[in-house]
Order: sequence, then structure tokens, then C-alpha cells
Amino acid sequence: MIEQTWRVLGWLGIVLTLVVSLMPPALGDSSGHADKIVHLAGYAMLTFWWAQLVIRSRWKLAIAVVLFGMAIELLQGLTPERMPDLLDALANSGGVLLGWLAARLLPNLPQRLATLPAPQR
Repeated sequence: MIEQTWRVLGWLGIVLTLVVSLMPPALGDSSGHADKIVHLAGYAMLTFWWAQLVIRSRWKLAIAVVLFGMAIELLQGLTPERMPDLLDALANSGGVLLGWLAARLLPNLPQRLATLPAPQR
């Protein structure tokens, strides 16, 4: 049951990433490069989350998430308020690496959560 919930929440994370990436930017141009931290953290979380489900061939997952980030950057060029940014793509890829490393340090989180005792009422 927890793996199914984990998977549904993972898909919601992908949809949320796509929607937020293609809507008008929340941070204005005056924010400098603060959005790179958001990119790094977002892609780290996305990769970490899915790496808990994809145990074998995590490198394929990492490549898929990097390509997803690149595709979004290209799609931003088709929107009136956004434009592709190489630094965003690099921050996305750095986040993928960070999430992959975190998943190696904390593997099998859904199974660990499933084995926790139920809270007493």
C-alpha cells in the first residue's frame, strides 16, 4: 500500500514540476540566481523520491530525470513568459545528482516506513 501511495505522489510531483515550470515565473528577474536553488532542490527531491521505487538501474532514472528537465527548458521557449536557460538545466542536473546520492545514503525508505509500528491511540 505504501509503495502505491509513494508512486502516486511521485507522479503528482512530476505533474507539479511540469506545471510550475511552464507557468509565469513566481520569482521576478530581480531575484538574480535564487531560482537555481529552487531548481536544484526540486530535482533533487524528484530524483530521491523516484529512486526509492527504482532500485535497479537508478542511472537510467537519473538520465530520464535529466532529460525531463532539459525538455522542460526547451518547452519554456514556447511560452510567452518563459525562456530556456542553460543554468537552469545545469541546476536541474545538479539536483538529479544530489537526489541520486541521497537515495544511495537512505535507500528503501518506503519499505522502512511500512515496517514502522502503528502509532498508539
